[in-house]
Amino acid sequence: MRKITSPDLMKINNRRRILEIIYTEKNIYRAQIADMTNMSNQTITNLVKELINEGMVEEITLENKALGRNPMALSIRYKQLCSIGVEISVESINAGLYDAAGNEINKLNIIRDINRNVIDVLKEVIGKMIKSAEGLRILGIAISVEGIVDDRNGVVIKSKNLDLDGINILSELEYLDIPVQIKNDVNILAETDYGREQTNNYMLIKLGGGIGAALVLNGNLLRSSNNAAGEFGHVRLYSVSNLKACKCGQYGCLTTEASITAIEEKTGMPVEELARLYQSGDSKARKVIKEIAGYISEPLTNIIAILDLDKVIFTGKLVDLFGDELTCMLEEDINQNLNKWSSFKGIDVLNDYDITARCAHYVVNNFFLKWKDETYD
Repeated sequence: MRKITSPDLMKINNRRRILEIIYTEKNIYRAQIADMTNMSNQTITNLVKELINEGMVEEITLENKALGRNPMALSIRYKQLCSIGVEISVESINAGLYDAAGNEINKLNIIRDINRNVIDVLKEVIGKMIKSAEGLRILGIAISVEGIVDDRNGVVIKSKNLDLDGINILSELEYLDIPVQIKNDVNILAETDYGREQTNNYMLIKLGGGIGAALVLNGNLLRSSNNAAGEFGHVRLYSVSNLKACKCGQYGCLTTEASITAIEEKTGMPVEELARLYQSGDSKARKVIKEIAGYISEPLTNIIAILDLDKVIFTGKLVDLFGDELTCMLEEDINQNLNKWSSFKGIDVLNDYDITARCAHYVVNNFFLKWKDETYD
């Protein structure tokens, strides 16, 4: 929180409004900005000059077939601005540096060593990304974490085998003097899934070593007081006779039957080997996956019915391995049990994404478009 006067606040807001328009409209002229904002031409001229001098904006010449001097259009200086995306998972810590247009500048993947402190590795990879950004302006850093995250305060509430429970990552990285945001891994996917802007109500489910989800209702990510909205892995199964203990302290959670960890414990083999057997037509492997689909669709059908979701989107390693056959089983089970007036239109799959790139783009998008959410003292 910063102390700021009213005239200063007006100037800041005017600058951010101009930046937002240049970012969204692409190659726009000063006169057009004046028409859109009702700012005076002199105000536009002065603020744009500041933004150019700071390296945020550049002038470009557009082809104009009319006679005379071509007016100079304005563009974000994409190659001069950059952001850092980081993924903290059970398997590895990955970081990427991207320019504001989303082009990769540098990438680093470190396989997780359980003997090393996660925060120490995090500081190391971010330090290397910052060094790679020499001469560039870093807009911010976004970090994806597998677990329950208080993204408002930057605290990891509960993480799976990461030893981050109760750690305030924002405080740990305060020395960087760079804006940092901490996000749950599935939430960041939902918040950066810009291609689904026409789908207002959907659930994004990640099937991996654990099971997590994000709910988007009326176009907005569902949030809760305890930051635990979307903990789909901890819904209770009632079709299982022998309820297994879950690490959350309860029994019969979905993750104890349908996560990769549970599947490997049940079958005694890596899930990759199970996928190979499944593809070869092995009846036992096919029975296992059919059961898994049933476990997932049981609570999911109820959620779809209660919230009248348009879509369910699946992602994660389990989906990558078993593909369309798994999602077809799920969709069939759901349709058999939904009422006929449901809005449900089917299942989509989200794959071929890089979560560090998603995080980096989240930073850029928020910088230019979410500036009204900032608070000042």
